[in-house]
Amino acid sequence: MSVCWTGPQLFQVSGRHPRHSLSSLFFSIPCSSNSRDKLIGQVQQLTAAPMETLNERQFDRLEHDFITALHILHYHRVLDAYGHLSVRNPLMRDTFIMSRSMAPALVSSADDLITLTIDGAKPTDTSNQNQLFSERFIHSEIYRQYPSVNAIVHSHCQAVLPFTINRVRLRPCIHLAGFLRPEGCPVFDTRNHEGMRLGPAHSENPPDDGSGSSGLLVKDEFLGRKLAYKFIDTKTTVVLMRGHGFTTVASNLQNVVFQAIYTAQNAAVQKEAIIMQNAAMAVVGTFPTGADPGIHFLSKAEATAASEMCEDTVRRPWALWQREVEVCPLYQNSA
Repeated sequence: MSVCWTGPQLFQVSGRHPRHSLSSLFFSIPCSSNSRDKLIGQVQQLTAAPMETLNERQFDRLEHDFITALHILHYHRVLDAYGHLSVRNPLMRDTFIMSRSMAPALVSSADDLITLTIDGAKPTDTSNQNQLFSERFIHSEIYRQYPSVNAIVHSHCQAVLPFTINRVRLRPCIHLAGFLRPEGCPVFDTRNHEGMRLGPAHSENPPDDGSGSSGLLVKDEFLGRKLAYKFIDTKTTVVLMRGHGFTTVASNLQNVVFQAIYTAQNAAVQKEAIIMQNAAMAVVGTFPTGADPGIHFLSKAEATAASEMCEDTVRRPWALWQREVEVCPLYQNSA
């Protein structure tokens, strides 16, 4: 099992800005049942300690790992110049952390990070008004609706995009993607909601002239809220976005990075399987008698078991991914 501290207290160290009030305790900490009470006691002692006795390094660790996560997502082609990551501030739970609007691979220090309010996605430091991602409302509205969500990735990954524009459902076909819905990931389409701003006459068939269009982007609270509704089932960890990409949510930073990477890998494998299947049909004309022409996806039971296994071992790939970006000169992390 794991324990994840999500306490609401606000701490500051040596007058540092609240953006720096972040604790590595935000991450899920693997522990046995026998050690759970001891761990909780240690957390309680820490949070009850006077401000001046808190270790400043604890507040730096999440910032460092956040930047590392951005680099990992770029290294594995989940993010390119676009896309973004966020984490809920564990000590001010009505705020969350993002980088300023820049290419994820180039985020390199704590100065590149911004704290935003969940209510309205506004920066707590008004001097950052011109450095914000336009789609920050994806994050704010999901955090608003789901207190258990503590980390979010929004990606335009090319491997996933084909599944957003046709009727082939993205389903788990490899064990490392057991977190995907066995019946297929839901798809969010801005066209189904933009017409609502124009009145009931356009709610079913929004106009094709571009009026009222967001360009497929989630740039306000209204569309952010509609996207967040797609996660209403607690088993939904990934929502695809038509012609746009996908968004994935998790309880902590390491898990959301894991999900983002293996969503892309599952999409690539599923696409290859479809191509092979169609090629076989073209050559043979039909499958041999008794052969199953379908792709073998994970059952619900298999997906659940696979997902639980991956949650227990997520630190293994994280350690590898962290080292990969540490030795690559492109990525700088001074946090």
